Amino acid sequence: MDTAAVARSFGMDDERVVRRAIRQISIGDFAHLPPLRDLKTLFNNPHHQQILQHTYHTFYLDHIAIDEVTARVLSVILLSRQCRCRSLQLHRCSFTDSGRKVFFSALSIMAEYPADSHSGVSPISAMSSPVAFKMGLGARHQMTQSRHTGSHALVHCAQADNMAPMGLYALELCQLGLSDKKCAWLGSVLETQPYLQLLSLRDNHIGHTGIRRLIAPLARVCRKLSVLDLSGNMLQSQGVRILAQFLVTSGQGLETLDVSSNGVTAIGARDLANVLVPEFNLSLKHLNLNMNQLEGSGCEAMGRMLVQNQTLEVLTLSQNNMFDNGCQALFFGLESNTTLKSLDISGNFISHVGARSIQTYLQSSSTHTPTNNQPGLQSLNVSANSLGDEGIDVLCGGLSTNRHLIDLIANNVDVTDNGMQHVCKVLKAGAVNTPSLLTLSLRHNYRLTRNSYAQLAEASKANHNILRIAADLQFEGWDEVWTKVEMILIRNTVYAMERYRVPLLMVARGRILLRDITHSTSANSTGIYSLPIELRRMILIALDKHNVLTRTQHISALNIACNPANHFSTKQELLAAVLANDYAFVHEMIKTVHS
Repeated sequence: MDTAAVARSFGMDDERVVRRAIRQISIGDFAHLPPLRDLKTLFNNPHHQQILQHTYHTFYLDHIAIDEVTARVLSVILLSRQCRCRSLQLHRCSFTDSGRKVFFSALSIMAEYPADSHSGVSPISAMSSPVAFKMGLGARHQMTQSRHTGSHALVHCAQADNMAPMGLYALELCQLGLSDKKCAWLGSVLETQPYLQLLSLRDNHIGHTGIRRLIAPLARVCRKLSVLDLSGNMLQSQGVRILAQFLVTSGQGLETLDVSSNGVTAIGARDLANVLVPEFNLSLKHLNLNMNQLEGSGCEAMGRMLVQNQTLEVLTLSQNNMFDNGCQALFFGLESNTTLKSLDISGNFISHVGARSIQTYLQSSSTHTPTNNQPGLQSLNVSANSLGDEGIDVLCGGLSTNRHLIDLIANNVDVTDNGMQHVCKVLKAGAVNTPSLLTLSLRHNYRLTRNSYAQLAEASKANHNILRIAADLQFEGWDEVWTKVEMILIRNTVYAMERYRVPLLMVARGRILLRDITHSTSANSTGIYSLPIELRRMILIALDKHNVLTRTQHISALNIACNPANHFSTKQELLAAVLANDYAFVHEMIKTVHS
């Protein structure tokens, strides 16, 4: 029985009707869908709001050929008040001219609809004949895994609020073959999306002419944009210069910018570095310049920028032909920076000469006074560089005194058994000096033998801090050695949880859970008094649900939460306040344990 027959039998209010329609659309079976007018009525029926929002709040289409008829069906979903599509992800789709016009006209219209003014009939004309297409359902109920977790959290906030204005909060148009010419009609869509927070146009063919056409509507309308992904295009330095001008004039709210694999040279790097200084009051936290052509002079510009920049937290410069001179210039500037937390310089032809500048930075940063929000560099990726044993020895010299670096990734650095001895020496020193290193990756170092890993196991036994070791064990009897390492890591995890008996702020799946391991700390000492009221209420709900505090402590916490004079800003700052100088260590420990 098709959906039209089911609708005649049970009526448009029956849940079986909408479920059957959703299933038929998902498999491309349009031959048994009801007429377009009835489909609009069905998808705008308030009785089906819950199932429609669950299905289409994040609308994911993969590998679809969209013609006019297909576009009309999809437009019904986009314009439905009950579906309330907030995130649209198109990957590897193709359009006919008529299909593109209908589909993107619907995108422009949906943002013009007030949330309470939808009717059962939309401006899309009646559908005459169905057409089949494939729809990727696998990722429909999840945001694509990526680096843009901050913006995705904003999208989820919109999902929780059914009264949020109609319009897109996230738009991903990836591998669609977008050219400079096609950016003209894309710009007309952006003109009608004032709530857009995430825009991903990766792996297209957009050059400096196309980005100029997109920047204008982004500057005028999309003032809430926080994530912009332009990776895998053809911007080159001219396009990056246009982006730099956009950041200065209208991009103060942008937090993540990805221009990796765009043919950017040192000229583009200088243009970008010149605007990432305090005088322009930008809030950019994540910058990805992976797989470009910055070379030494471009990295020198980045180093000068790091001397002044106070917002950047994650910087990716892998595969940029940096060489030793670029590495030296970069870390010279990094010595004056206290906000950068993660740096990726993998695949840059860095030898032991460049590694000495890293050692100098690690030794100098160990003398910095650690603060809650400025712990210094926490993660460093030096993979795919020709460090060799001498380079590893130099790095270990810096690690022996460093108190800030938590995660070191040194995959494929041509280290041998001699170099592993230096690593083991640093790990053994953890029993006395308590260095901060929590995770260590030494994968794809194929010259290491069984003897090296046996020494690694013994060294880890003396270290009570290391929580994760990644390595390739390709020898006979490797499971016996690795079992010892795993047991040591489990032991260290237990030690870490016992050592930090202060209340830990666990942030999981967007919910806050304040947990007191010893059940002896009062609410007054947990830092809850510093939270804004809405976050305090979330904390109290979690405390009450999981019975973390006693009744007396819960009453005390409630009294604190009711005081409007208490103020705090973010969950991360609360964690810093709770843990004081142990913030960097415990925050990374929690992530490592839960991963």
